[in-house]
Amino acid sequence: MKVGKEVKIDNYEDYNVVFGSVNDKHTQAIYINISAWAEPKINADINYNRVIKEINKNLKQTLFDSFNLNIDTEFVKDKTIVDLDIRESGIKYGKRSFMCNEITLFLKNETQLSDIRMRPNLDKVIGLVINSIFKDNKSFKFHKKKK
Repeated sequence: MKVGKEVKIDNYEDYNVVFGSVNDKHTQAIYINISAWAEPKINADINYNRVIKEINKNLKQTLFDSFNLNIDTEFVKDKTIVDLDIRESGIKYGKRSFMCNEITLFLKNETQLSDIRMRPNLDKVIGLVINSIFKDNKSFKFHKKKK
């Protein structure tokens, strides 16, 4: 029996955003999936492996700092999982490469994903990630579609 739930958010022009849970009735963890097509901004020989590692590190640090400063958060800061997937081998100037970022947040208290109080907290996390990491990225411009 399928008990998970997934919600698509269309508030972001250049990103595909979905959040959900595996078990909506007894939610202990929530995932956020942010995907887009990354296009390099600079036509130069850049070590994209290093750039991707830096983005991944900044994602983790930004979430940790946010949860650390906000003591009222419903998320456990030490159990956050961040998975950033961009294939560095295919990155070239003038070509878009698929980027997928999945964030798993564990809750302090079991709840339901449909709980109306969860949405503002998730919107804050999604907005934080998009605005502070992806939107003004110095290496990539992100697009919702490949072309």
